[in-house]
Amino acid sequence: MRHDPRGPRGRSRLLTVLASLVAVSLVLAACASDEEPEPEPVAEPEPAPEPEPAPEPEPEPEPEPEPEPEPTSFLTGAVVDEEVLERPLLIVKIDNAPQARPQIGLERADVVIEERVEAGITRFLAIYHSDIPGEVGPTRSARPVDAQLVAGYGRSAFIYSGARAEVRGLLGNTRTIPIAEGGPGFFRSSRARAPHNLHNRLPDAMAHVMNQDPEILDDVGWVFDEEPPPGEDVCPADDGACEDPGAWIEFSVSSNYRTGWEYDPDDGVYRRYQNGQYFAVAGEDAIGAANVVVLGARHYLGQPNCYGARCPETDATTDGERAIVLRDGKRYEARWRKPTAADPIEILTPDGEPFPLKPGPTWLHLPDASNLPRPIGG
Repeated sequence: MRHDPRGPRGRSRLLTVLASLVAVSLVLAACASDEEPEPEPVAEPEPAPEPEPAPEPEPEPEPEPEPEPEPTSFLTGAVVDEEVLERPLLIVKIDNAPQARPQIGLERADVVIEERVEAGITRFLAIYHSDIPGEVGPTRSARPVDAQLVAGYGRSAFIYSGARAEVRGLLGNTRTIPIAEGGPGFFRSSRARAPHNLHNRLPDAMAHVMNQDPEILDDVGWVFDEEPPPGEDVCPADDGACEDPGAWIEFSVSSNYRTGWEYDPDDGVYRRYQNGQYFAVAGEDAIGAANVVVLGARHYLGQPNCYGARCPETDATTDGERAIVLRDGKRYEARWRKPTAADPIEILTPDGEPFPLKPGPTWLHLPDASNLPRPIGG
């Protein structure tokens, strides 16, 4: 065995030193364990992501432009070509004697006015604007009431066969453009004998009138509505003999002529009858009135120039006489006004508002006020 030169004392001292070092180490470790632990470093929060930009709003589509309203006739309320609005009215005096029937082109007029003349017959004042037939007739002579009627349409054309001096004077006081026999468009037809064979080619008359500084009208105060208004006549509940008021009407315009109209529900128009007989015209078409208007007028005896007797005349001016309107199979009480010859005919409700006519042709009649059918239930 190797001898340790430090001896037992030296080894003891070394052990003591080592033990002290261990004790110090333990104390230091205990102290270290009592200290607060170093906090973990806090990670910086990640920045919030930038919000995505809102999508650009879709541009609002441009609104569709409102379609331009189609032009309509001030006499019928129906759609017409633009060129129609640029031409004047042609007003034609049409014969209604038995020898004159069937008439040509009468069913193509926008407005027809039936008036009485001598010998117990009637004649027509046909107003053409929307449709200009190639031929109309037969034409006949004018009467004083015609001067009152055409005056309400300004500087329009009046086509007639002739007139006595008194009537020529009355027409001369109006603004109308007169076209009498021998003027543009007139010819004699082989369809009948004179005087019931004088016809007119309206396109020729129109060409002449366009060079006469005519007035281009755009309104006569009429209003139109596809829907019939309320307030139609109905049969009283206790009147079992009363028939549908709007289905049929008949009245006397002259001493010999009874005018009738019957509603055709299939076509939505009225068909004309005369003295109980269906009233036919030449050609394939038939008369179909969207509106039938019966105007109570004043009849009187004029100058003694009619076959040696006083001429039966009609006053077509009034400030509010009774009228009857038929449309859509319905009948209405109404009023009419034409205060002066220069005013157009106004068709009014009993309250004085413009009566809404159905779009389409209108027939007006001028019987004496005493010949109007009685009010329903009256």
